[in-house]
Amino acid sequence: MPRILIFITLLCSLFRLGATHIAGGEMTYTYLGNNQYKLRLDIYMDCLNGSDQAIQQDYTAYISIFNGGNNKMLSGYPKSVTRSGPKRIQKTNYNCIKVAPNACVDHYWYELTVTLPPNAGGYYVSYQRCCRNGSVSNLSQPGSTGANFWTHIPDANDFANKVGNTSAVFKELPPNFLCTNTPLKFDHSATDADGDSLTYELYQPYKGASSSDPQPTNAFQMQQPPFSQVNFLWPTYSYDNPINGNPPMSIDTFTGLLTLTPTRAGQYVVGIKVKEYRNGVLIGETLRDYQFNVQACVIDVVAGYFVPKLVCGLTYQFQNQSAGAQRYHWDFGIDSLSNDTSASGNPQYTFPKAGSYKVKLFAYKNTCVDSFVALINVVDPILPKLPKDTILCAGSKIIIRSATKGDSYRWSTGSYDDSLVITQPGQYWVRQYIKSCYWHDTIVIGSDTDRIQVVGDTVFCTYDPIVQNLRASWPAGSSAWSKGQLEWSTNQSSPSIRVTQPGFYVLKGTTENKCVSTDTGFIYLFPPVEVDIRDTLFCRETNIEFDSKNPSPAITEWSTGAKGRYWTTNGTGSYWVRVTIGLCFDQDTFQLGYHPIEFQMGPDLRFCSGIDTTLTVNQKGLSNVVWNNEILGPNFRLTKPGKVKAEWVNSQGCYEADSLMVSLFPLPGLNLGSDTVLCLSENPTLDAGPGMAVYRWSTGASTQRIVAYDSGQYVVWVKDQEGCWNSDTVWIDKKKDLFPSVIYMPTAFTPNGDGRNDFYPMNQYKVKGSLYNVKLYNRWGEKLAELKSPDFNWDGRINGEEAPQGVYVYLATWIGCDNERRTLMGNFTLLR
Repeated sequence: MPRILIFITLLCSLFRLGATHIAGGEMTYTYLGNNQYKLRLDIYMDCLNGSDQAIQQDYTAYISIFNGGNNKMLSGYPKSVTRSGPKRIQKTNYNCIKVAPNACVDHYWYELTVTLPPNAGGYYVSYQRCCRNGSVSNLSQPGSTGANFWTHIPDANDFANKVGNTSAVFKELPPNFLCTNTPLKFDHSATDADGDSLTYELYQPYKGASSSDPQPTNAFQMQQPPFSQVNFLWPTYSYDNPINGNPPMSIDTFTGLLTLTPTRAGQYVVGIKVKEYRNGVLIGETLRDYQFNVQACVIDVVAGYFVPKLVCGLTYQFQNQSAGAQRYHWDFGIDSLSNDTSASGNPQYTFPKAGSYKVKLFAYKNTCVDSFVALINVVDPILPKLPKDTILCAGSKIIIRSATKGDSYRWSTGSYDDSLVITQPGQYWVRQYIKSCYWHDTIVIGSDTDRIQVVGDTVFCTYDPIVQNLRASWPAGSSAWSKGQLEWSTNQSSPSIRVTQPGFYVLKGTTENKCVSTDTGFIYLFPPVEVDIRDTLFCRETNIEFDSKNPSPAITEWSTGAKGRYWTTNGTGSYWVRVTIGLCFDQDTFQLGYHPIEFQMGPDLRFCSGIDTTLTVNQKGLSNVVWNNEILGPNFRLTKPGKVKAEWVNSQGCYEADSLMVSLFPLPGLNLGSDTVLCLSENPTLDAGPGMAVYRWSTGASTQRIVAYDSGQYVVWVKDQEGCWNSDTVWIDKKKDLFPSVIYMPTAFTPNGDGRNDFYPMNQYKVKGSLYNVKLYNRWGEKLAELKSPDFNWDGRINGEEAPQGVYVYLATWIGCDNERRTLMGNFTLLR
């Protein structure tokens, strides 16, 4: 039994093995016709550090296909596919390496033929595996990050011929290792069976599967589109800067040349993408996810030079990027020449004509030689040719274009058109592009901004004859003063003319640069305008009309926005009126106000308790007085509260009215109590009640309450919040013999509950508000009770238990009715 358990545990651990042996991969496809595609998955495995068990586990790969329209996995997937291979990758990229690093990469491939009819959105083909090497340097948590090698098959119906696409395929694999501080120049280009246009770029690789399900075998374990991407260790690494390098990694967009000089050893995940374009439209992408192993190497010499996209013109200065070389030999690829060579490090060479040349560089060190070969495309220079420098007249425009034709253009203004409209002087250049090459030409546009101007325009507001001089004026310092030409609409060419009739006079001026400008002088004649509005006072609530006294065709505008000869208002303030005839006008400002109020009734009236008074409107010049719309005459007897309104006509004949409110308030409530007789020791508090605005006592106090210390009469006056006064009086008579001043303390009591002598001392002390204190002690001096009022007595209990029979001591202190303080001490007996 233990052996079986060990075997099962080992078997489970094998199935949990991660893909730390996988160094990269890509998914491609080939269209076979009749809706059939051959899918190919290429996997590159680390045969040096990878687990043999994990490599054997990947004998079978599980490939999924998703519907591109809804991103759901097709029925029957994933399918298991067995592999072919391996093929050992031994390319080193370095000819003169002295000590090669220990690296090993095996290439396996999986192929599957499937039928995929046209489908809106196409299909996604995916292989997902976890996990990557934990030693990867540029990813976050690489040991738990999987890989997803996928591609998208486009819908065949999207193409004009309705034929399925075949993906682009990379021509070669990068070398199985890179050397630090050594240039890499690798042709990472691809081929395309359909002849589509290809471009290249770096991308952010994708992740799939997980450490808990490193080799998904069903639809529930697999990630569906859109797929997620790996996380680079930002900011040190990113998809477009995945390896420490100087210069950093880059790929030529059009040639696929991958260049890098790595500066730090490690393992780095890199994404390289080739994009397919058909008729300018992106139709597909092939994604290579590859692990670059960078190690320290010992290399004698490495050859390399910068490869331009195009050599624009026949002459080019080569940029040598070799390392460790003692000497060089260049062959510039002219088959008909034997002297097309150079031993210079950075030679400049002039090619005989445009074309493609295979340029070879050999770098030598001792007996070791390394070579670098690249195809150099040379194009003829086609220079743009702009017109000669010229002059731009003010307000005009010039259209310029190159006399030679290019593929595209860029002007100094930012325009990309084949011509440029110029409305401002200055220096302009064009960059003319032909096959990714460009050349410049420049034109200088001067300016002639001198414009003629007529001086002497005027407006006459008169009935008298007119005379006016109009003259021509050029800008100060202009050469047109001496070299320009003038022509008036009166057929005169003199600098000034004399006119006696209204109208417009056109002047044309021509500069020495033949720039023409015109200006017009206007002479206007209108009848004079006069307007006068006087300041005015008028009655309230009446309208007043004003007349500008200027009939049509005069245009009259009032400051309120009203228009027309007449204007009516009932408002006061400052106003203006403006009258215009043609271009002549006159304006007047005037003040409007009301006749002043001649009489006012005064403030509101307030009464306390009762009302009986007479109101009078008796000012000279007032007439037609009416009270409350019914009582005529200047006098009004007021006997009740409410609103009182009076109306009258003032001395200006204006209606006036005023009103006031009459309020009646009750006297404030006040009660000091009845006259009383008290002991000499009692000091009662007299309270005039809360909420009053003013308190005044006969004692001189101004508070709500006072203490009556003496016998006599006490009077208080109060005013409430409404301003009404009231008063009250009370007599206080203090007598020292009103009650006995001596108290009686019994000698015994019997707390047996029979209703007689059950409490102690039950004395007859009558004085209220004075000192009263009785303390009771047992024979040992322990206080049993303290009584501070004659209303309280001892019930013969101690802490709820009956006190024992015996003798007890009392100590009494009190103030009697005569206001004298007394003390009495003695004993008493508790009997049971």
